[in-house]
Amino acid sequence: MFFLAACPVFASEQTAQWRVVSDKDGIRLEARRIPGERFDELRVTTSLKASPKTVADYLLGKYLDEKNKNISRTFIQRGPDMALWSDVLSTSVASDRCYSMRFERHALANGAMRVTFVSLDYAGRKPMPDCIALRARGEWTMTPTGDGTRLSYASLTDIGGSAPAFLVHRSLASAAVSSVRKVVAGSSGLALPRGIGD
Repeated sequence: MFFLAACPVFASEQTAQWRVVSDKDGIRLEARRIPGERFDELRVTTSLKASPKTVADYLLGKYLDEKNKNISRTFIQRGPDMALWSDVLSTSVASDRCYSMRFERHALANGAMRVTFVSLDYAGRKPMPDCIALRARGEWTMTPTGDGTRLSYASLTDIGGSAPAFLVHRSLASAAVSSVRKVVAGSSGLALPRGIGD
């Protein structure tokens, strides 16, 4: 297993403060440096009308079932509060990425919910011996508000390989915002916006 903990443990006394990357259409994207990591930790926040439970149900349900032309997914274990699966991410310009991922739901105080995720060593036989491990950890936090949910998505991802961080950052940031947009739409019963890999 690459990581054993979720976002609250990312921070240390040397961790940089969050800096705003963009704030548009009700979605705020922030980033910060994490000591020893090649890539920034990203945080995306927004609000929606659905309840925290509805969002968590979507994350562990239809969100994981959405098709992506670049990803081949195999579920290993799945239930209402936990999912474990393996992905092969294919791109036309780089080596495939192989990883397994675990999602787990946690009930918090006052109706809030959290879904944590962490990458694991690839479960099963890799489809190609040169497939590169992708590492990721983070969480979705859903806090109830007077008329819905305040949604926060935090993620620290390292795509592996030798690609320079400054070239990858924009793609990771776009993917984070796209993920949040899809969760907002899906949890609200709306058509999903097009995104990376659609």
